[in-house]
Amino acid sequence: MEDKEKQKSGFNNSGLKLFRFELSRSHTSLFLILSILGIFMIPSTLAGDVFINLFNFLFYTLPEYLLDSSYRPENYLIYHFFPILIRIIVSTIFLILSIYALRKILLRKNNTREGKEKIIPQERIVSYFGLKISHGQSLFIFCVSLVGIVFIVQLFFESILHPFFSSGLFDSLCLIPLGPYQATSHDILLNNVPIAIMATFFLFCLYSLFIVRRGKPIDKSKKISKNYSLLVFIVSFVVIILVSARIFCHLALFNNELASFLGIFPNAPNPYQNEDFIVTIIFFCIFLALMISSFFLKKSNSRGTKTSDKLSWFQIRLTPHRAIILLSVALIYIVVITWLYISFVLLFGGFFRFSILDFDFFDVIFILLVLFCYYPIAKILKNRRLDKIVKVIDNSREFTTKWFGFHLSKTDAIIFFSTSCGLIGFFIFQLFSMNMSAQAFLQYPTPSYSFMLFSFPTMTALYCLILFVIVYTIKKTIPSIKSNNEEKNYS
Repeated sequence: MEDKEKQKSGFNNSGLKLFRFELSRSHTSLFLILSILGIFMIPSTLAGDVFINLFNFLFYTLPEYLLDSSYRPENYLIYHFFPILIRIIVSTIFLILSIYALRKILLRKNNTREGKEKIIPQERIVSYFGLKISHGQSLFIFCVSLVGIVFIVQLFFESILHPFFSSGLFDSLCLIPLGPYQATSHDILLNNVPIAIMATFFLFCLYSLFIVRRGKPIDKSKKISKNYSLLVFIVSFVVIILVSARIFCHLALFNNELASFLGIFPNAPNPYQNEDFIVTIIFFCIFLALMISSFFLKKSNSRGTKTSDKLSWFQIRLTPHRAIILLSVALIYIVVITWLYISFVLLFGGFFRFSILDFDFFDVIFILLVLFCYYPIAKILKNRRLDKIVKVIDNSREFTTKWFGFHLSKTDAIIFFSTSCGLIGFFIFQLFSMNMSAQAFLQYPTPSYSFMLFSFPTMTALYCLILFVIVYTIKKTIPSIKSNNEEKNYS
């Protein structure tokens, strides 16, 4: 029995420590997917900020300001330059983290000699706002909180350095309807409520980082929160903060006592405001109930949980390498779609425009896409099924290949193959979009934007380079997806 337990422990431990967290092989696979995504995607974002936004400042905004600065507001250059610089810094930080994680994983060594006090072990259950979460869930909270802190700091500095910058979501929370297409607010609310929301989320992320790394382990409990219960808690918490801000704006604009205290001239209530206020309270109660229910959605923490060997996705039987490919593609697109949606909502307001019930087709499509991507992820990660999948692949026929000097195991090669296949369509679309933009510019060239004659070819060359790396990666790793008897027996 002891030998079997040691063998299982040895399998679950990949010998890799990332940000002091001890990683299992399944955790290593997930981080590898995310790091490859960052290395492929972030350079295109960074290049856009440098060759388009920064060049626009240097070769258009700055010369226009130097020609005639009399009608420009004070700190005009700061308002235009520093937001670009902040975005470049943020993209560079994420790119460095992606490269660091990729090198750490591909050059992994067994660091068993490190002192145990420097390692956050796998065998622990941490209390997180009353939820008992596993090591893997702590890793998820750590990553989301780290990204959240960087993103919130970026939003804060953009709002401070650029007085014309406005976050569509936060501003729309302050806009209370007065009629079918009318809304009201006050400068005090528009200037302070967004900052209060950002401060709340910053403290929430900061506390999350602290508790998942230094929180006291609770080893006696046999029950932990389910993965989707943790997601329900986080989403409910975020929505409750946003809805609470809208409730405060209602009271600040239509309650005489609070309005007088804040120095706001109160408005007279009207049917549209009353309806929105009632709907806002209903939303608050619904998500408060969901957050409370997340504390009761628990599962056994026993490692002996039996998991069915049969795995399918919409009646398609999945072998281990098919499961890895599906997981990689689903994880890539749920990250990309969520990131694009959050950026769009923060900029334009999303479903909080004027009315809290103002959903549109874009919001519905986003929810459906996220659920579609989350379904295979939840199914493959359920009851540590990914651990078994990785084990089957590792124990299959020997395979190794080199990728830019790195030796890839079969599991690593399958992940590289699947992420490359998932991103090749995206960059082909980007290449065609850049080509169409260049053609439109050449039809009606503008002397002030002559720098685009350099930016378009440079961006096109970058996309072609990324596509070359993707095709090279697919060519080097495609032999890894060939099935063998052990994988066939698994399914």
